[in-house]
Amino acid sequence: MPGKRLISSVYLAFFFLFIGNVSAQDIKKMLQKGVTSADSSDYYFSAAKSLIKTPVDQAEFDFAKNTYFSNQGMLDSCIYYGQKALTYFEKVNDLNKMIYARHNMSKAYRSAGDYEQAIQISFEALPMAEELKSLSWQGWLLQGISNNYHDFSGYEKGVYYGKKAYGILLQNLENDPMSVVLALNSIAINYDDWGKYDSALFFHSKVMELKSSLDTLQIGFTYNNIGNTLIKLNRLEEAKPWIQTAIKISETNSKSGISEDYDLATYYTNLGRINTKTGNFKDAGEALNRGKFYSLRSQSKEKIGDNYEALYEFFKNSSGPDSALFYHELLTQINDSIFSEKNAQLITETETKYQIAEKERILAEEKLKNQRITFGAAALGIFLMASIGIGFLTVKQQKLKNRQQQQEIEFQKIKAQVDIQNRLQEQRFAISRDLHDNIGVQLTFIILSVDQLKKSLQPLSEKALTSLDLIKSFTQSTIIELRDTIWAMNKPEMSFADLKERLWGFIEKAKFSETVAFSFEMDEALEEMKLSSFEGITLYRIIQEGVHNGFKHAEAGNISIFLRKKGNDGLVIQIEDDGKGFSLEVAEFGNGILNLRKRVSDLKGKIDINSTIQKGTKIRIELPENFHGSTRNS
Repeated sequence: MPGKRLISSVYLAFFFLFIGNVSAQDIKKMLQKGVTSADSSDYYFSAAKSLIKTPVDQAEFDFAKNTYFSNQGMLDSCIYYGQKALTYFEKVNDLNKMIYARHNMSKAYRSAGDYEQAIQISFEALPMAEELKSLSWQGWLLQGISNNYHDFSGYEKGVYYGKKAYGILLQNLENDPMSVVLALNSIAINYDDWGKYDSALFFHSKVMELKSSLDTLQIGFTYNNIGNTLIKLNRLEEAKPWIQTAIKISETNSKSGISEDYDLATYYTNLGRINTKTGNFKDAGEALNRGKFYSLRSQSKEKIGDNYEALYEFFKNSSGPDSALFYHELLTQINDSIFSEKNAQLITETETKYQIAEKERILAEEKLKNQRITFGAAALGIFLMASIGIGFLTVKQQKLKNRQQQQEIEFQKIKAQVDIQNRLQEQRFAISRDLHDNIGVQLTFIILSVDQLKKSLQPLSEKALTSLDLIKSFTQSTIIELRDTIWAMNKPEMSFADLKERLWGFIEKAKFSETVAFSFEMDEALEEMKLSSFEGITLYRIIQEGVHNGFKHAEAGNISIFLRKKGNDGLVIQIEDDGKGFSLEVAEFGNGILNLRKRVSDLKGKIDINSTIQKGTKIRIELPENFHGSTRNS
């Protein structure tokens, strides 16, 4: 959100203050540069590592890495170095750094979307801040808790902890007015997204009351936030000057070398929205194009998506349907990309942690069991006779050692398999992203070009128009197929619940474009059954082809889809329509039916097609119990 960069700079200033007692001045300089120089951080951290001589140096190194990875939003590394640093700081009871390391970890959890863990770790640090009697740390931690509640829509608690932070930080207003501003901002944004706009404006206005003790160049985000709330209240003319002031502040900052791309993307997009809603399309277009420039330069997919959404609304309202379609397609792709990235990262991290933790647990249990057997064998040997006992124990220990080594080998194999799976998933995601960003956009461009040709080459013969319409229709179908393929690629496995959700989307689109009544039934027992991505997309295509046959070729008025569990793990799919039917004896199967048979065969299933002229068609597909999982490695 706007102002996030400012918050980070406040905390970095304290990082340099707290790191000031490092034993070697050279290490201090290297660590400071490592934290602040994103492009050269590896070099500076490597140089600092070579200068480590004492446990204090090592702890400060770990603390600096903890801070760096927190700022980069790299959760696992931030937690790893934070825990290493805390081991030392807790020994020497360095409360400042015990709080700061936890604060860094909380920030990283928030960046990863694990808001509950971020809140929990901030609460762990609060008693330390109270023991230290630090108003600043108490206020910052409470403000962080408020922001985390805001991010997962816990607005009531967000307001509560924001007000607690404000009450504490207000006691130090004279020395640190900026922290008071940030607390007020936390309260206001919670109220704003809670839908309590008057309260949001009240707390934003309290920032304006502090202007005399602030540098206006630091509070551009407040001007934007006030404007944004006024937009929601549809007080557009009031909102405009607030947004324009925010833009002036950011542009002034950017002249000083401060990166303002993220904020300017937000502000210009908001200004474009205002001008679109008030019908000032000339200024709206200029503002949105500026917003597009800054959003692309910021490389923030959220900001790019916001801008594309605003451009879609702009062209939809300014008689630019072709461009509206173009930006709607781009918006869909960027939203899918954001969702896929988050899902892929979450799936990879969860699978890795689970599989390694599970193997480590088994290994630990085996070691404990081995120790117990060893102690028992030793006691028995002493009880019988020393020589026999020693011989027996030696053999037993060797067997146990071999067994433990085997467990270690198995553990390493599992770890290697997890690494391979992660790399494969990364490759799958990279391919799907390229499909989104390149082929998807190019296909959309073809559609827009066809529409442009139809307008610019008038008059066209009926044959030429038909050919262009066929190209457009084929391209639109290809885009839909591409999206479905990417959907499957981004899921290493899926459930029938995922498949059901995708099918509902397909059915809803079909309802919109065709005058057909649909019914869809699926056994609840299927919902938790897992499918590989190949199985999932194949089942989706089978049902899609059957339904497509009903409304495109059979001219059906009603289509019914049934999915039933058969036995323990088998499946029956039945698709029925009341269309015109066809004679099985004389019909020449087109590509649709041939593709249907091929896909069913891929899943080792059987298909039965029963069609009667003017009475409709029934397609029944039976998949055996061994179909599930048989294609996992496909």
